[in-house]
Formats: sequence, C-alpha cells, structure tokens
Amino acid sequence: MQGGDEPSTSAGDGHQRHGRGGGGGGKQHKRHKPHHKASHRPTAAPGPAVDLPLPEGGTHIDGSMLEGGGQILRNASALAAILGKLLKVDKIRAGRDKPGLRPQHLTGLQVVAALCGGQLLGGEVGSLCITLSPGPLVCSHHTADTKTAGSCTLLAQSALPCLLFAATGQPAAAGDASSAAAGAAGAAGEAEAAALQAAVQGGTASELDLRGGTDAAMAPPAGYMQHVLLPTLRRRLGVHATMQLVRRGFFPRGQGQVQLTVERLPPGACLPAINLTERGEIVSLAIRAFTAGRVVPSVGERLVDAARKAVTARLPRCGVPRSVPISCEVVHDPPERAFSDGCGLLVTAESSTGCLWGASGLGERGVRAEDIGQRAGDELMDALEVGACTDEWLQDQLVIFMALAQGRSRVLTGEPTLHTRTACMVAEALTGARFTVAPAPAAPGQAQRPGLWLIECEGAAVAAPS
Repeated sequence: MQGGDEPSTSAGDGHQRHGRGGGGGGKQHKRHKPHHKASHRPTAAPGPAVDLPLPEGGTHIDGSMLEGGGQILRNASALAAILGKLLKVDKIRAGRDKPGLRPQHLTGLQVVAALCGGQLLGGEVGSLCITLSPGPLVCSHHTADTKTAGSCTLLAQSALPCLLFAATGQPAAAGDASSAAAGAAGAAGEAEAAALQAAVQGGTASELDLRGGTDAAMAPPAGYMQHVLLPTLRRRLGVHATMQLVRRGFFPRGQGQVQLTVERLPPGACLPAINLTERGEIVSLAIRAFTAGRVVPSVGERLVDAARKAVTARLPRCGVPRSVPISCEVVHDPPERAFSDGCGLLVTAESSTGCLWGASGLGERGVRAEDIGQRAGDELMDALEVGACTDEWLQDQLVIFMALAQGRSRVLTGEPTLHTRTACMVAEALTGARFTVAPAPAAPGQAQRPGLWLIECEGAAVAAPS
C-alpha cells in the first residue's frame, strides 16, 4: 500500500487484525532434506465431506460453536495429536460466507496429520466435516505450502504445541545442520540458536518450512510471533523455539516463507503453569515498520511517525512515563526477501516483569499510511490502558498451553474475546482441563478496575513422551 498522494499498491485485502484466522526478511538459506518422504504423507478422503462417522471412542467438536472459525480446527487437531485422541469436527465454518475448509485450513490440518503420521479424512477444500486418527508425534522436518496468501504463521501456531510433545526422532545426518535455527539468532540470541541447532542434529528438535502469507489480513504477522508470542513462551514456560522470516508474502499471491524450529520438552516433563498477573512498569516500546517492492521507504517512515504520535499522546493516561524509550525502525525488503509489494508495522511494549504486548497494521489500498500507523498505536495503548498483562491476541493464543500445563495457570487480561472463550471450550472438551473466566477481583485496598478479567485454568498435566 502507498499512503497519501503516492501511487497505491495493495499489500492486503483489509486492515490486519492479527491473531485471527485467515491468510517476513531474513537471509535465503539452504535447508536440509526432509526426514519424511512423500510416500509417508497422511491419506485424505476424496471430495468435500458433508458428514463422517465419529470414530469409536473419539471426541466430537462442533465447528460452528461460538466464534465458529478456523481456530477451532487448529486447536482441536493439535490437542488430538498431542493426546492421541480420535477426533471429529463437523459444521466447519458453517456460518461463514464460504463455509467449510479453505486452503489455509486444509493445509493446517495436513501439517498436524503429517507431524503425527495420522490419517485425515474429509481433507478437501469445501469439506464441512473431518476426522483425524493421530499416530505418534516425532521430531522431524516438514514443508507445507498454502499455495495462497493463507497465513503461514497460523500454520506455525497449529504445529508449535505438537512439536513440544514430539518424541525424539532420528539424528540429522552430518552436514544437515539447522540453517533455520542458525538464521534466527538475531531474534532469539546466539546461544539459543546454537542450542536449537544442536537439538535438530540430535533429533530432539523439529523444523518446519512454511509457505504462504507472512503479513496477511486477519492473521498474526510473523513479527508478532517473533517478538511477542515466542518470547512469552520462552520466559513463562521455558519453551525453546525460534521463527526465521525468510521472505515476506502478501495478498493475493502469498509465496512468503518462514521457518519454525522447536525443541521438544524433556521426556516425562510437563509445561509449568503460567502466571501472568503482575504487570509491572512499562520499560520500553518499539515500532518496527517495513516496506517491500514498489512501496517506497518513506511510507514506512510515515507509518512509524503516526504510530509514535498515537503512542506518545496516550502515555500519561496509561501510566507510562514520557521518559520511557521508544525505539523506531524502518526496513525496506529487497525482492529476494519479499514477494511483490506491501508494507506494515508492529508496535510492541515490554514491562519490568517481562510482560509483552503487540499490535499491528497492514497496508491497504486507498488507506493513508498515517491512518494505519495511528490505528496500530492506538490498539497497543488500548491494551496498556486497561492494566492487563496481555494484549487481546495473546490471551487466546495462551489457552492451549494453559490447558496442557501442570498446575493452576492465571492470566490477567482484558475482557476475553469470543476467540478466547471458544479456545477454552475446545481445550476443556479434549483435555479435561477446567477454565474459569471472570472479572478480576480488586487488589487489597483498591477499587475494582473495569475491563480487567482473570482467566484461570487447572491444567491437564500432559507429560511429554519418553
């Protein structure tokens, strides 16, 4: 997108609200050969399915409940693979304009089925019903492509919890070092990148090469996963995972690429309970903008300027001193690091207790860069003003980890979204975990803060395979 009076090019079909279903640079690198041959791919039933029998002893999930979107498929299939449970999901996206599986949803299911060597039935675009019969999860290397601008970061969200609970696989052959883990050093640190590289070589970590949209409408940008979700999981759960943004891809053609590297949990280990109830003081803010293709770098500068103005105008109201540093960055991605034209930004905040928040904006045809930057800045400050420890997108992304964890997790957040409530219902149905969602009680000697909620979960204490 070009803002203002500059030539307009499309970077997407709508303003990006990240963390929702739907459709990054880095250095191009050589990847090692997949450990799984094409002949080992999971099978799929021919033709779109309207209904399929519930596998004996399986769990049935109504795909139209509450939010009724692709998140139900992502969470249900991941939990079924982790727990080894037979699964049926019907009425898939029944309330949408185009009900049934879309290419990005189908690819996500195929990724999970491939990770566990499972059998997927109903795996066709347009299917209203699927069943999944999972096998054992094993550390390995896989490639998946939506063939569209469907979000490859949503593919990563589906796969991430599965990979934590994978059994040790075959050690990588000599020379098959993890280039993805090595290339992610900038985001995760040299030490963690080296450790992940060694884990891949030892068969205790997996690599996924994911293709599609990296910056797409209604989906988390790759930057959100790099700078908010994965660091939060690292700090709170001890998860070792990195994402490298190899090439950005936009609507309508996609062709972006990310590489996700995840180390399995130690044998017999459980995820610890999450405690995100102490916000602390905001210690830093960051605004990262990018442009690509024919979108000139000055558009990125305008995105940053607008976001910075929106953020600084609301610092006092959010209890943030004006002295808090705000770092700004504008990157122009050359053709080898971005397919076609696009632009966008990510605005993040960090607190003294390690809490992280994020908000994003994506270029739109005919919408000024100033408007997109301001919306992203305001979205971040909305999250900070309520006093929560997460943004509204992180709250639902943490649900699956809370359900799998051992002990009682507690997350102080803004009013739960429909996505969050849906994720809780799916997790309860498959894991036996129990969630309570209620307005947060007032702290001793203080009035109750409107808009502040507490999500608690007694986790299922799922242990990693030996």
